[in-house]
Amino acid sequence: MTLEPRLISEADATRLGVMAGWWAVAPDGTPAAGPYPTREAAIVGIGKRGADQPTGRPGESGPPPEE
Repeated sequence: MTLEPRLISEADATRLGVMAGWWAVAPDGTPAAGPYPTREAAIVGIGKRGADQPTGRPGESGPPPEE
C-alpha cells in the first residue's frame, strides 16, 4: 500500500474519528498512521512502516518518544 502525507483538518478529523494533524494516508483517503507534528515527520513515519506507529485514535497512545 502506498501512503502519502496529508494534513487532516479539525473538521475532517471529527468526521474520520481521528485527531487533527499530519497523517500517513492510504490511496482511498483512510488515515493509516498519525498524527505527526509536521509533514516531514509524517514522511519519516511512512518510511518506518512496520515499526510501531501512533494511531491517533482517542484512548490509544503512540510509541514511546525517540531518544
